[in-house]
Amino acid sequence: MSNLNQITFARGIRGRLHRMRFDWLKKHVTEQPDSYTLFELGCFDCRSLSMIPKPRTYVGADAGWEGGINDAQMSYVNAPWVELVMAHSAHDLAAYEGRKFDYSIAMKTLEFIPDAVLKGYIEFLARVTKKRLLITVPVEVGPAFLFKYIIKRLFSHLHSDAKTYTWREIYWATRGNAEQVERYEHKGFDYRNLIAQLSQHFDIVAVEGLPFTSQPFYSLQVGIIAEPKKGRSA
Repeated sequence: MSNLNQITFARGIRGRLHRMRFDWLKKHVTEQPDSYTLFELGCFDCRSLSMIPKPRTYVGADAGWEGGINDAQMSYVNAPWVELVMAHSAHDLAAYEGRKFDYSIAMKTLEFIPDAVLKGYIEFLARVTKKRLLITVPVEVGPAFLFKYIIKRLFSHLHSDAKTYTWREIYWATRGNAEQVERYEHKGFDYRNLIAQLSQHFDIVAVEGLPFTSQPFYSLQVGIIAEPKKGRSA
């Protein structure tokens, strides 16, 4: 297990909060084993595969941060149904343009992608997703942001990003105005802007808060369920 996973999924509250997104994924992928195909953007070490029914074909793409995809390559070296690809932009996925996947997923990934690159990934996902797109991202605005920021400050030795906000940015992020916050990875990220970008290519089926399903803005994470716009070729 990578150092990142050891920290993220450690025992205690933090581990439970991070596992929530995989519980959410399991809830929404209920296919029979070997009956569907799956594409994952930001697969890291393919932890998602241990939470859902085995797909007939799985393609995982990752930028290689923290060596997670290397762990996955070793774990699935004898699994011909698993394909892993290193990708730093949508251009690196050109070989998969002609394929269709029943499900596409991105688990706590899109908030780290710069907007200029994110557009290409969203367009790629729209082209290759046949049935449904499932995304989880953190809430970095409003009360949820302030709560997480305070916790990070209290445990700043575990969170190198805990001091990167100015007082002005803290104010605006708490007010829900991420446009006033310098964008860097998940800093300044607003899930509502992501939904607006996705809506250009997908129909948004649901936005669910984690853990407060009907209150995304007051939750720590959100799960987004989207489907290709009607009329798009399958």
